[in-house]
Amino acid sequence: MPASSSRRKSTRSRREPSSDRIEEEYPSQHAGNNDDVEGGDDEEEQPRRKVKQENKAKKRARRDSESDNDPPAVVDDDEDNRIDVENFHDQPLDKKEGAKLSGIAQDWEMIRKQIHQGSFSLAKEVATSLADVLEGDDANQALSEVDDIMKKLIDIDNEMQSHEKTLSWMHQQLMRGEPVEGAVELYEKEVKKRVDEFNDRTTRKKYGSNDQYVQFKQGIFEVQNPGENIPPINDFIPREEGDESDDDDDLEIGGITQDFKCPITLTILVNPLKSSTCGHAFSGDAIRDYLKRGPSSGKSCPAAGCSQKLTMAMMVADSSLEKRAKLAARRAQRDEDDSEVDDDEVIE
Repeated sequence: MPASSSRRKSTRSRREPSSDRIEEEYPSQHAGNNDDVEGGDDEEEQPRRKVKQENKAKKRARRDSESDNDPPAVVDDDEDNRIDVENFHDQPLDKKEGAKLSGIAQDWEMIRKQIHQGSFSLAKEVATSLADVLEGDDANQALSEVDDIMKKLIDIDNEMQSHEKTLSWMHQQLMRGEPVEGAVELYEKEVKKRVDEFNDRTTRKKYGSNDQYVQFKQGIFEVQNPGENIPPINDFIPREEGDESDDDDDLEIGGITQDFKCPITLTILVNPLKSSTCGHAFSGDAIRDYLKRGPSSGKSCPAAGCSQKLTMAMMVADSSLEKRAKLAARRAQRDEDDSEVDDDEVIE
């Protein structure tokens, strides 16, 4: 019996390792998931554990500072690895970004044309309609207000062009292999420079050479003064310091008379088509019939004194001319009606 008991004790002692031995083989089991215990870690693990503790402290501080109604802030455990955006220096652009700048410049151009094509046309239509129905001070006041709107549209158009031209200029620099430093600051500076240069010009220099403004003033004059020669644009814009002499003919638009008559039918234009080569306009049906009876290579322009060859491919619609022709037709009808009334009064 004593011998048997001794053997059982010996077996049990071999099967049950001491606690000291467990500590030696598995030292991390006691401190493995306890972030507050720093003992037992090697030198690399301790800084990591310290960063985690600091991040947890930041989370608790933020949660405490938030009100009950505010949504909880989203905190990234890797916050210490984020880029400091506020202090991140602007990076220079190179050729890889050149195509992007060119694309953005084209977007500016497309938006500008879409917005202002309709706006300019509307302003011109409103002006000619007011000139047709109003007289005296009422007409002057209304047309002055539309004139201001037209100038503001041109100002906005120029500002949009400044963005477009600046981006194109930066693109060209990159394509030449010149890196662009401080792109954002450079872009804003160049846009402002172009806008300021335009604003510093005189009224004549800002608007007198603008095709949209010239057409705007021309349309008003034609309605108010049918059959008269269109004067130089300088006659509509007072001279300012820095302008050339009024004898300068660079900005003239006059010297022609628009009677809105078709050279073929000799009546006021109907659904007019204008030649893209010589600029003469004809009633749509009349010019189609005229060219249909000629060779495919084209026929001579039917306008007096013009020998330009015309084909239907050269003829384009002109909505602005069509509206002005309709106004001219209404004026002619009013004049005819007034003449008949005067004749009746004389007979009586």
